[in-house]
Amino acid sequence: MMDRQRLNPGRKFDQVRDGARDIFLRDGYSGASVDDIARAAGVSKATLYSYFPEKRMMYREVLLDEMKRIAAESPISICPDLAPAEALPLMARQIAEWLASDPVVRMSRTTIAEAVRFPEVSRQYHAICQSLLRDVVQAHLERWVAAGDLQIEDTRLAAEQFVRLSGTLLQESSLLLANPAPRDSVIREVSDSAARLFLAAHGDGTAGRHFAAVS
Repeated sequence: MMDRQRLNPGRKFDQVRDGARDIFLRDGYSGASVDDIARAAGVSKATLYSYFPEKRMMYREVLLDEMKRIAAESPISICPDLAPAEALPLMARQIAEWLASDPVVRMSRTTIAEAVRFPEVSRQYHAICQSLLRDVVQAHLERWVAAGDLQIEDTRLAAEQFVRLSGTLLQESSLLLANPAPRDSVIREVSDSAARLFLAAHGDGTAGRHFAAVS
């Protein structure tokens, strides 16, 4: 982890960090130049180096700060009283929208590209995504399994599969093909299909009919 003792959080620290974030998330670590970062932050290179003596230190600080922003609010929010047939489509859409959103796509692209050079940053971002998505889904699945609404042997694995069904296809379109964020109609189509597949695998048959009525 970064040695925060060496940071110099002075008056323009946030300004410098925000400018660096724009460049790193646009160009990656290797493509980001100190000149571009200084220009984006509106400071001189001397000021930049007074806060961050090393580019690697700057990158870590920027990415860790961006993770805090992303982790500040859970993308999944549903009423706990909803049955699986009603809740799963909503959860799938929330997951898909979040994974395909510009901040998350840019962060994912950057951490993947620099996973070898900065493995600790990549691991921490992965852990945050798991906490925001898989762990939340798993908690709902366990509640529904306990109530007899779903039949699942491994809720952790099932939660991981549901997240991937819901949003990986849409995120990859933006992440790998640089496509714009998907339209709401596309998100709904993909996420509803994910919910149907999941209910078909783990429901009792009646859930799928209920889903068709409320979708």
